[in-house]
Amino acid sequence: MSGLFEGLSDADLENIRDSANIAAENKRIAKQSQAQEARALARQEKEEKARKKRRAKSKHDFSYFCQTYMPDAFTLVFSEYQLALTRLAANRNLNRQDEALFKELIDPRDHGFIKQPISGEYEGILDIEPRDHGKTTRNTQAMPLWLALNHPGSFIVICGASADSAKEMMDAIKDDLEDNELILDDYGEQRGNTWTKRKIKLANGSSIVAVGRGQRLRGIKNKYQRPTHIICDDLLDDKEVESPTLRRQAERWFKRVIMNLGKGALTIIANTIMHPDDLPSRLLNQIEDGRLPNWLGLRFSAITPSGRPLFPSRWSLQDLENKRIASGSAWWTEWMNRPIADEDADFKEDWFVYFKPYELDLRDCTIGMAVDPATGLKKGDWSFIAVVARHKITMVDHVLFAKGWKESDLQFAQRIVDVYLQHRPSFVMFETVAFQKIYKKEVMRYAKKKGVRLPVREFKGGNKQVRIKSLSSQVENGLIQFLETQTLLRQMFLEFPRGHDDGPDAVEMAISGFESGFMGGAVPQTPRPIRSAAQTLSRFGGGALSRILR
Repeated sequence: MSGLFEGLSDADLENIRDSANIAAENKRIAKQSQAQEARALARQEKEEKARKKRRAKSKHDFSYFCQTYMPDAFTLVFSEYQLALTRLAANRNLNRQDEALFKELIDPRDHGFIKQPISGEYEGILDIEPRDHGKTTRNTQAMPLWLALNHPGSFIVICGASADSAKEMMDAIKDDLEDNELILDDYGEQRGNTWTKRKIKLANGSSIVAVGRGQRLRGIKNKYQRPTHIICDDLLDDKEVESPTLRRQAERWFKRVIMNLGKGALTIIANTIMHPDDLPSRLLNQIEDGRLPNWLGLRFSAITPSGRPLFPSRWSLQDLENKRIASGSAWWTEWMNRPIADEDADFKEDWFVYFKPYELDLRDCTIGMAVDPATGLKKGDWSFIAVVARHKITMVDHVLFAKGWKESDLQFAQRIVDVYLQHRPSFVMFETVAFQKIYKKEVMRYAKKKGVRLPVREFKGGNKQVRIKSLSSQVENGLIQFLETQTLLRQMFLEFPRGHDDGPDAVEMAISGFESGFMGGAVPQTPRPIRSAAQTLSRFGGGALSRILR
């Protein structure tokens, strides 16, 4: 080996060593580069595989698309009904499992709107959901994106209450197509030649148009293509829905314009019912009587018939109870989709007259008490006690006490006696069957312990709704007055006949008790017939009311 380098200078040897080192380094770099390229290729292949997997799953799973590509908008687990709705919209038919699910979640009164299509697939879906259940984001933003990206060539029309609301819907869709990195990575740049506030055309051939109610759409096309999907969201706002003229115009525009956009399109209407005569209410009636064949009507309430929340990951039962208290009479409109038109309400907010306790001299009054216990027949009922003072001269009834509880029979039996001791009424009205079967023994036992005998009168008052409704004119004319603190009772009156009626029932029973004429301190052996408030009201002629109020 030494002979090999014999005669070479130190400089030559140094050059040889440098060359060898450079060659080794180049070889190392080349090997490292190859490894990096291999890893990059493997990563690309892995990403491409994941991309294909995401796109393949998204094409057939709308909920997966939402939670994968729009995680900020869909932070909660989809509810059962929402998953069923996505399958319905994707397939345009209703499988038996989802039909059974809808009937479980929807009030039996509305099962007549759940019909299988005659032609094999649906032409329209009426999706009526409560407030804050995600219908707008799901239907007007995610659904058009999902259709346009996963089903190239789709032509989607979205409709809002106004041109401004339509523009907001379109802006949200364009934002995702332009700035959503995962959509850009998986579906590529989709901005096409048409990209306006009203219409966009994607690179894959899909198009989306956004319009407001009343705008002209006749003849709208994507070249020679008619719309494949039409999605409408709340076509009337909260104020407009009170106008009969605007309600008629909305239906006329929908029938003349939207339903004539193109044969074969699937129309989806996402709405909350705001009035018994609004567009979705009219469409429900037309579905039921067969005027809209191949349409499906689904009316959901925030609380299902079994007492469970419709969207449990968003709203617990306690959350909904709090919302019900805060919403007042609006609860049945915005959360249960069962509105009562103002003109049809049996009791109105501005009818209620309030008195101050210090304004009433109880020495001038006769006091009666009524008990309406929860019998367990209706889930969520209150056990309610009302105490009413009737002024002997004006005949005006003042609700001194009105409160409800959800507690055991034993606790409520004791509470009855405690309330009696607090107010000392001349009589205590009690529904006959409930008193005899459930409460008589416990009430008598606890009353004896307290050293009193309750003047209980057993009550047989007939139809509860008729009796409560008979109080309407008396409330309107100030013949029944309340304390401002009686919020639960007032809410029950305003929601009647939709909600719980335990409080109004107890008030009506107490008022009916004044008609027996018996004011003794013990239970009478042969009491005179007790007239209901409805019977009492019929006795007042045209001038009688003014004489009473003089």
